[in-house]
Order: sequence, then C-alpha cells, then structure tokens
Amino acid sequence: MSKILVAVLLMVLPMAMNADRLIRIPMQTDSDFTLVRDMGYDIAAGSRAEGYVDVMVGHRFVEETMVRYPGARLLPIEWSELSPATDSNEMGYYYGPNENALFWAELAESNDMVDTPTSYGTSFEGRDLNFVRITNAGSNAPAILFTALTHAREPGSNSVVIDWAQWLTTEYGSDTMATFILDNAQIYIIPIVNPDGYEYNNPAGGNQRKNMNFTTPVASSGIDLNRNYSYMWGYDNSGSSPDPYAVTYRGESPLSEPETLAETQWIDTIEPLGGFHYHTYGGYLLFPYGYNNQPTPHQATFESWGNQMAAQNNYQVGRCGQILYDVNGDAVDWSYGASTHSPMLFFTPEVDDNGFWGSQNDTTLIVTNNLECRYMNKLLCMNLLSMTGVEDGNFAEFEGTAMSIVLGSNPVSSVLSYTVTGAVPTSVSVLDVTGRVVATPASEDWTVPAGLQNGIYFLRAENGNQVVSQRFTVLR
Repeated sequence: MSKILVAVLLMVLPMAMNADRLIRIPMQTDSDFTLVRDMGYDIAAGSRAEGYVDVMVGHRFVEETMVRYPGARLLPIEWSELSPATDSNEMGYYYGPNENALFWAELAESNDMVDTPTSYGTSFEGRDLNFVRITNAGSNAPAILFTALTHAREPGSNSVVIDWAQWLTTEYGSDTMATFILDNAQIYIIPIVNPDGYEYNNPAGGNQRKNMNFTTPVASSGIDLNRNYSYMWGYDNSGSSPDPYAVTYRGESPLSEPETLAETQWIDTIEPLGGFHYHTYGGYLLFPYGYNNQPTPHQATFESWGNQMAAQNNYQVGRCGQILYDVNGDAVDWSYGASTHSPMLFFTPEVDDNGFWGSQNDTTLIVTNNLECRYMNKLLCMNLLSMTGVEDGNFAEFEGTAMSIVLGSNPVSSVLSYTVTGAVPTSVSVLDVTGRVVATPASEDWTVPAGLQNGIYFLRAENGNQVVSQRFTVLR
C-alpha cells in the first residue's frame, strides 16, 4: 500500500511545482515541532495540541519536503495562491487595496460617526498609513484599537475589521451593545498596517508577508513588521531572525521600519485601553508574553476574557509559545509591555481562514469568520469599557427609587456590596452577558465565587412586574 501511495504522490507533485504551496506536516511531540522550526521553514499555522504544523514552501522545495515528511499533505492550492484579479474585483472576495480605499471613504461619507481615513505616517514606499475613527462619544472617551494586515498575505484579517465597522454603524441605535460601545468609546481601526506588501500581492497573487524594504542591510526580502516592535526586540534568534532572507527577519534595529515607528508613536497619542491585532490563520486567540512564554501580571484577566470570547468559535486561547512558538518584537507584547502609559490589554486573534487566500472564491467562510470575530469584538469592548467604569453613576431605577451597587474602593475586591432601596425585591440574581443566571446572592455582601470568570455581569432585582439591573465587572 505504501508503494502505491508514494507513486501517486510523485505523480501529483509535478502539477504543483509552479507555485509556492502550504504543506501540513504531522507533529507528534514538541521536539518534532522544534525540528521543523529549526529547518528554517516559513511556519504559517499549527497546533502542538492538535499535532500538526503548516509551512509555506517555495515551489522548488515542495517535493523535497514531501519526501522528508512522509505523512505530510499538500493543502489546496487556493490556500496559498491568489488568483489574478478580474474586472469585478481585485482579490476575489477579499477587499483589495483600492476596494479598501473606496469602502472607508464611502462609510465616512454616509455616516457622521465615521471620520474620513486619516494618515498617521507613510510607509517605506511612501503610501499613507491610515486609521479610521468611529464614535458617538466625545474626544475624551477611551480608545479601543483594531488593526489588520500587519502581514500582507492575511486578507481575512481585513475582512473582519470591515465587517466590524459595518456592524457598529448599521446597528447603532437599534442594537444596545453597538449603541453602548459607540456612545462610550472611540473605536479606532487600522485596516492595513502594511500597505506596500498588500499592494505587491495585488493582483499578481504574491505571498509577501513582510514589508517592501529590500535595501537593508543587503538585498533582503523585507522586514517582518511583527518582529520589529521595540519591546524585547531581538530577545533571541528563535522568536525572530537576524537573517535578512528569513520570513521572521526583525530588521536591523527596533522600530527601524516607518510602518512600526509611525504606528507606535500614534498609538501612544490615543492611549487605547486595549484591542485586537488581527492576523490569519489557525484559529487562535493569543496574549502576552510571547517573547518568553511567561505570564504577565494580568494573566488571569487574559485567560478569563479569552475563554469568554472564544466560547463561540472554539479558538485556542493562550500565549503564542503555549500553542505554537515564541515570538519577540511583536505588536501584542509591545502594546502590553512598552507603551508610555498603563499596560494596554491587547490580544492577537488568528482568524481561522483557509490558509492565506482560501476564501477568495467563496464567501461562506469569510461570513462565518466575521460573525465569530464580531462576537469577540463585542465582548472585548464591553470588558474594556466596564473595566474603566464608563457609566453614568452606579444607580438604576427601581419602582421610582433606586438600586445602588457599590464595589468599594478596591475595584478587584472579591466581595460585591450592593443595596436595593425602595420596594423589597422578591429575587436578586447575577447574569452573564448572554442572559444566563450564574448566581443568586443570598445577602447584600456577596462573595464572588472563585470559579466565576473575569468579565461583565449584571445584577438583577425583581419585584412583581418591576425589574432593574446594574452592570458590573469581575476583574481579578
């Protein structure tokens, strides 16, 4: 049987030799993964828990890789190769550079809450680096940031932030969560962090991941922007590479690239509470620290928020080193560890697309991913806003009087003290954001159970037909 399989494999390979391909390699142990990484492969995705790693292989090395790893299999060619543009679109069902410009301009034109795209700097090749702000709150409201396309071959990340902007602006005034978010926060979006690389990939179907700085220190193949941030830049040579031709080449110095320098300087001016740095693919929700795979002081918050947000899509939640590999000089570590103000609670979602370009001819997965990531976006914003206490007081009307929830001077106290004045409630319950009852306090000094995840909850008091609720946050 094995001889027949090998014969078939060798017949198939020549047909795929004209294109770079994604190959899925079985991985049984951590040492198996280490060997793949140390071979210098362009690792695209994978999972230690699920026992595989996907690598992008140049067409000259496809056959060699398949022979080296007998259990490996070629992934569909559309996962790794973008078809040429047509008259109707640039990048299939993904938004190309020109389609992005048109979308954001039209959204700003049609909605007063959306600012016209604004430049915060220029790229290596001189393109504008743009952000978009969406808000119905004042300029003093807290900021939350979403970024996409740091790696230029990951268009599914851009689809997600476009969907997020559409949902916020379309549902404002009818959906209570969309309304609350825009009434209490400034939502910032960077649709394309790496416009030069994205333009290069359009319409020829390139697979450029890095930026287009091919000039330093020699004729390199660009700098991996997600290894060029200043926090723990160059910490070691496994989380990033000093080799100018490596896919994770970090550049000659921290923030050496105009894209990362301009972005970090601008982020420090808006001081976001947190946000998402979107990538693809694999289906992960990652948090710091990536450089040494060690927990931060906010480990419990990252874990509990992450588990809440991934409850619908079953993304793997953890530090990058727990799921795949260590990274250094990346955006999420910089956001948490190197900002000029308090730590920003950022995650890196790896959207679970089919490879890099696998949804170019079918919107089904794009729609699914957008919905699943929209759910995460909502919960992240609500968690961040609740953490800051953005709310008009601590009172809610109850039969003409008021219910007051007092958290005390310590915002991470394990005891929720509350009082209900006016009519005596017949029941008091605690609900999560889905409306599920998770607790029924027996007294007005309720000890929050140790097993209750960090996040947003509602205290609800009822008496006959009268119901009142007050939002609070568990944050350990």
